[in-house]
Amino acid sequence: MTYLEDIHPEESAYFKKLRAFAAKKDIPIITLETMRFLRQLLIMKKPKKILEIGTAMGFSACFFASVLPGVKITTIERDPAMQALAEATFSASPYEASITLLKEDALDIDTTTTPKPIDFIFIDGAKAQNIKFFEKFEKQLNPNGLIVVDNVLFHDMIDQKITSKNLRQLIGKIDRFNRYITQKQGYDTAIHAIGDGLAVAIKQGE
Repeated sequence: MTYLEDIHPEESAYFKKLRAFAAKKDIPIITLETMRFLRQLLIMKKPKKILEIGTAMGFSACFFASVLPGVKITTIERDPAMQALAEATFSASPYEASITLLKEDALDIDTTTTPKPIDFIFIDGAKAQNIKFFEKFEKQLNPNGLIVVDNVLFHDMIDQKITSKNLRQLIGKIDRFNRYITQKQGYDTAIHAIGDGLAVAIKQGE
């Protein structure tokens, strides 16, 4: 156990159970460190509508709902296996009424079917598509809203020498997104070395 794990309260029994299931099935979910950081962002911003790109088994959507009772979460997942897992997670959770699952590819979805304006966008889908995700959905974001992108340091591989061609290409795309978002006008953005790396972009007020 690390020092920070020792001094923070333990994860709830509900999320411990979900985390254990994710570990058993090798499903990537947000880290405890990421959860703590996101909790503070959510408490500070108090978003009423959240859009999530990349549902996986539904862990983070349930986490958002646990922090903000009454929030409306729309989450998009393209993988049928993950869709089925997410549906099972939501139906067995106390948060089902807060969450709408859209079973589509986020890049193909008709944005008129997603709620707007949105206060908080969480991007945790295919890493190579981060720029496309950002550009497609940022128009639905409220002024002073947040776009948070997970795993932008890609398990600390972003500045390492990689021999695998495919992995090197993926990391190159993540690096391009990181440079794109940190330099994008109209946003105040910082990348934090939390979990697998979090980019937090605040849309400047209009």
